Amino acid sequence: MKRITIKDIAKMLNISTSTVSRALKNHPDISAAVKQRVKEVADTFNYVPNDFAINFRKKSSKVIGLIIPEISMFFIPSIIKGISSVLHSEGYNFFVLSSEESLGMEEENLLTCINSRVDGILISLSRQTKDLTHFNKIKELELPLVIFDKTIPQNVFEEVIFDNRLYAQTAAQKLIEAGCKNIVAIFGDENLEISQTRKNHFSEVIDKHKDVKCKIIYCNSADMVKEKMSIIFDYEDFDGYFVMSDETLAGLHSSLVNKKTASPKAKVVAITEGILPKYLDDSYECIINDGYEMGKTAAMKLLTIIKKQSI
Repeated sequence: MKRITIKDIAKMLNISTSTVSRALKNHPDISAAVKQRVKEVADTFNYVPNDFAINFRKKSSKVIGLIIPEISMFFIPSIIKGISSVLHSEGYNFFVLSSEESLGMEEENLLTCINSRVDGILISLSRQTKDLTHFNKIKELELPLVIFDKTIPQNVFEEVIFDNRLYAQTAAQKLIEAGCKNIVAIFGDENLEISQTRKNHFSEVIDKHKDVKCKIIYCNSADMVKEKMSIIFDYEDFDGYFVMSDETLAGLHSSLVNKKTASPKAKVVAITEGILPKYLDDSYECIINDGYEMGKTAAMKLLTIIKKQSI
């Protein structure tokens, strides 16, 4: 899409370019009605001032914007540590914004990054994000952006994600090899691609064993895991458990501790960043989801894009 200019806006509204320029700058000599008309056209056609766009392409702020879905004690701190280790070694600073799992906040955060004239953006998408239409301005500005961890099917931006297929299949196989016949598998938000990917590939393995029963549940938080498992434990027992994250593991562990008739033979397999299980139970088998390495990889990929654009 061709970038709209002040001249284009002036032509559309049949006014002078100087009037458009002053209206965009909220000059007191321009009437409120004209300012409103100019603003509506500018917003509709995604107008960005030329000098602002040039600043993105030609100058460097040495600042990166990092947008995460939520501030959490699980996984995110390791990612930030990995990102920091790369960016600081290359002379970059970064600031962290949280979308609070809100599409509206995610859009505001992207605009904050644009207005802060960052050199690039690292983002993990919110659970409300279903498409990338609100990334249009990022594309128009050719602002480097890398999506990590939580994403949706897309082919516009670079991504850094784990091998969720391998992790889920490995976890299922470990439970089968342990002889588990009645399994409960706990996944995260049902609307997230990562949850569905892990569920599908976990089920692929389990479904090949007709003598194995598996109950699938989705939980958005550790508290929801505790709530659902307390109900399930009233009428059913299991010899195998799978959890797809540290957050779901925390909820399951609490449920097992509270369960008076916990089976000592039960097998627990978790996809985890690796630190939390050390403080819970040594018998839990871990498939390591290394947030530190993901952060490093995402940051290095972003810097590679930035350097290519500066040549």
